[in-house]
Formats: sequence, C-alpha cells, structure tokens
Amino acid sequence: MWVFCPFNGPATIKVGIMSIPMSRIGQHVGDWEHFTLRLSNFTGELWSVYFSQHSGGEWVDAPNLEFIEGNKPVVYSSKGGHASFPHPGIYVQGSSKLGIGVRNDAARSKFFIDSSTNYQIVAAEYLGDTAVVEPNWLQYMREWGPTIVYDSRAELEKIISLLPVFFRFSVENIFDLFPTELYGRKGQLDQKRRIIGWKMKDAS
Repeated sequence: MWVFCPFNGPATIKVGIMSIPMSRIGQHVGDWEHFTLRLSNFTGELWSVYFSQHSGGEWVDAPNLEFIEGNKPVVYSSKGGHASFPHPGIYVQGSSKLGIGVRNDAARSKFFIDSSTNYQIVAAEYLGDTAVVEPNWLQYMREWGPTIVYDSRAELEKIISLLPVFFRFSVENIFDLFPTELYGRKGQLDQKRRIIGWKMKDAS
C-alpha cells in the first residue's frame, strides 16, 4: 500500500535528553511512503506487515501488531516525516550509543485513513494484462517535487555546539548517522519506478 503525502516537514534531532527542531533539513515536496502486508496464499491470513521508515524499515509479525475493527492492522505515521511504525511512541534513528539521531514521533490521532476502503488498485499482473488498467497519473515519469538544497552544515553545527567536547566529531561522521533524505534532495521518483524497484527488492 502506497500513500502520497504532499509535503514532508523538517526533522527533529534528538541529542541525549534534548530535542532540537530543524528549520529546513528534512523538508521536501512530494513524499511517497508505503507499508506491505504479507498474507498466506492458502488461507488469506495476515502473517506480517512491513513498515517503511525513511531509508529502511522493518517486518513485524501479526501477533505484535495493533488491530482495529477486528482484523485491520494499525499503521502509525510519524509527525512530519511519515515513517511508519506499529505502535505509538518516540523512535530515534541514528546512534543509540551516543544518543543522537532523528526523532520520529508517532501517536494516536483523530486524523486517519481507512486504507481498507480508500484505495486504488494500480497493478495486478497475476490476473492478466487487462484485469487492471493503470491510472494515467502512474505514467508520470518525472520527479514528484522540486530539487531542494539545504545549508546542512549550519544546521549540524548547531547540534555539535550542544555536545560535550569528548563527543564532538567531524561533520562527516554526524551525516552518516541520519537517513539520506535529511539533506539536500531531489523530488521523489515517479511512483511506477518506485513500485518496480520495491518489487525487485522484495523478490530478492
């Protein structure tokens, strides 16, 4: 299931007990996110759900999921960044050893999407070539959003200045801790190539 978010907000960096909101780093236009349901081909039983999280993600088995209205798994989308998580909470991506990373806040909200009723099937090759007609927007073979370049160094120096002297290391090392989309980036790829890419990744 792919979800399109028109805008991705700036990141919040967690340094120890401090949370530092960035002014621009992480924000961009056109944000595609996804989660994947793995079902039994024989019974239709839900086995697990894949939650995409910036540059990575995780599979979570069905017994460890939250459900609503009987058998609908709940997917929590993080504030601003739209990373997906199985439960509400604060998730930090970065260095657990140093306590530095990107903060992802996920919580219950009155705003939600019921993806069991609000969706559009865009591909089902196993049913035959004519079973599902691809929508016109899927043929848009361009980037979804403009290229944005950030002054990442100035933002990161603000973080470095808060660290104890013995924790301060090069800007290059700090860059390595965070998901790549936090830095100056192009608009996301068209959805057709993203779907094909994830199919190939899942098959491998």
